[in-house]
Amino acid sequence: MKKKTILICMGLLFLVGCKEHIDMSARYVNTERTIASYLSEHEQFSEFVRLMKETKLSTLSETTVYQLMTAYGAYTVFAPTNDAIQMYLDSLVIQEIIPAANWESFPNQEVLDSIRNVIVLNSILDGTEIDKTFMVYDFPQNNEEFSVYTMYDRKISVLFSKNNPDSCWIDGICPVDVKNRNILAMNGCIHQLGYCINPSNKTLGIVMHNNASNFSSGLSVMGKLIDACHLNDTLNLIKDETYEMLYKTGVINATFDAPNSHFHNWPNPQHKKYGFTLFAETDDFWSKTLGKDIPDITVEDVKNWVVSQGYYADAADNSDYANTNNVLNQFVTYHLLPYRLPVDKLVIHYNEKGYNYKSSHSPTVPVWAHYCCLGKRRLVRLWESRESNGVYVNRFPVLDNGRHGTYHEISCSPENEGIYLDTGTDSKMLKLINAIVYPIDKVMVYDKHVSTELHKTRIRYDILDFTEEMMNNDMRNMGYNKSFHFTSDAVYKYFDNLWVNAADTYFYVLNGWGSDWPNYQADEVCTEGLYDCTWKVPPVPEDGIYEIRMGVSTESAWRGICQIYFGTDRDNLVPMGIPVDMALGGQYRNLDGRVFLSNVGWLADTEDDDYNAEIDKKMRNNGFMKGPEYIVENPGSSVTNRMQEKSTRRIIVREKMLADQTYYLRFKTVQDLYSKQLFIDYIEWCPKEIYDNPETPEDIW
Repeated sequence: MKKKTILICMGLLFLVGCKEHIDMSARYVNTERTIASYLSEHEQFSEFVRLMKETKLSTLSETTVYQLMTAYGAYTVFAPTNDAIQMYLDSLVIQEIIPAANWESFPNQEVLDSIRNVIVLNSILDGTEIDKTFMVYDFPQNNEEFSVYTMYDRKISVLFSKNNPDSCWIDGICPVDVKNRNILAMNGCIHQLGYCINPSNKTLGIVMHNNASNFSSGLSVMGKLIDACHLNDTLNLIKDETYEMLYKTGVINATFDAPNSHFHNWPNPQHKKYGFTLFAETDDFWSKTLGKDIPDITVEDVKNWVVSQGYYADAADNSDYANTNNVLNQFVTYHLLPYRLPVDKLVIHYNEKGYNYKSSHSPTVPVWAHYCCLGKRRLVRLWESRESNGVYVNRFPVLDNGRHGTYHEISCSPENEGIYLDTGTDSKMLKLINAIVYPIDKVMVYDKHVSTELHKTRIRYDILDFTEEMMNNDMRNMGYNKSFHFTSDAVYKYFDNLWVNAADTYFYVLNGWGSDWPNYQADEVCTEGLYDCTWKVPPVPEDGIYEIRMGVSTESAWRGICQIYFGTDRDNLVPMGIPVDMALGGQYRNLDGRVFLSNVGWLADTEDDDYNAEIDKKMRNNGFMKGPEYIVENPGSSVTNRMQEKSTRRIIVREKMLADQTYYLRFKTVQDLYSKQLFIDYIEWCPKEIYDNPETPEDIW
């Protein structure tokens, strides 16, 4: 950020009013039962009511939380009883935050306000924006997080008992009362809680540094390894304070209205948060593997073992562990993803064939995600299927992927089974403010076997997975429909792996959750204006010739024409063929409400597989492919993208690519029209060994 911009922001701070005044004109009259009135009528909540009356919505507001609970809204309140609050005060004494378990013992007003905020604001989910409250039957699945943040801007999860489905806890330790739950009020619902919700404020860097000397943590060895690689500062990141200031002072507008745009007033995200996921071998694993007691295991022990197994043979075997070329650094960083992946987002279930989120949470065909790790860029695969009975790291089963197959797992050899992630009731996973930690009981390495199996795979990415900011700021699989606008880089560079180059680029993420769009996992990137944007793309697993395909839906008449560029020099990329017309579908070109015939060659499948294969071949000759059999337009439907001429894939690149090289894709409009869109749904990487295999043609999935 330039000094001039910071000085402008500091000046704007003085122009912001000291108080935020909330319009309370819509509050209910006293004769109606609101959340506030219900809690006030029940003595067991008297302490919580007092705290709500003393807690303001923000430092800029004179409105209290209690006043808010008298107003219209959709609030889910996990109300701690007086006994629950007293137990929390007792815990503060044990932590030596206060000397005695009462409100008079706080050392200063700042600490007192902080604890009140923790108790009150973490107890309330504000679903007003989506008109959503959570009865127990609406709670997420085991160890999954609620789709709505608390008023303290935290995500909380739910844990269910293995033996009694009526017993559940919020954030693992706060029991929901079996009798006093699902209490309806005019502005939401109430659940009585036996302990105060207080999610950890610790970062991954702090926790793992402390674990290094805590041999009862179960993860002391990984703590030592992270310390040795000097990763703690990175793993302590929570959010970008520069962005916070720009947003609060209005330099980055809360809403945006683009001229001639089809989409108006999409908000900018409120934050730019950082996040991480750590897959960590347990101390017990290392003790058994190295044959040493846990306190005696050293960093050198692990490094020497990694070298002895032949892992990362091309890396440097020295003590410069902070260097990304070092063997231990490559071993450790492969365990770390720059995405905070809670249980429900390890893989994303939405509109894969056979799955219906509205009626069932049982997996059908496999669901996967591929992420780039920290340090040297390598791929980590996450996988779940009906047959796997859970999520695995780097699982490579055999699939029933014929033209008339089911796409279910047929078999999975032991060497391809992968690493199971325990997310059940007894899981030892850690949920931190900026990270999730999943303990594992197998070694996690990026070896020749993993890279070879990945190279034998067509890898399909949701376009939002190219940028970790989408996941870390809760824009992936939100569970409701909300879209976002992002400023151009001239104002603020929000994305690390994306460059929004032109000031007249209106860059959006559109979330179609529940809208029955034909998009992979519901969302899309939709860019308008005189756009010019460049993406850093994930690495390929091994050297070879690859096709890159782009998923496009011509359902809208607003699709535009863009030139695509590709290469390794971001400032000097090479144009790939002729411009791509995103209005051109399999049979029709949809242009501003007028429909023209297409010459792509799409024809519907018949019972004649040879005929169907010939149509596929003709389309490929035109640079097109049918949409995948894997994706359905309406979750639970049997109408797949392959059946729809409006959902096609464009072959945009066919080039030799190297595993250790970084590549970029640039999309630049060739039209002088602000209202025409760049549309990207998903991107596929497909090696030549798959798309040009004479013995086993590429599957239709």
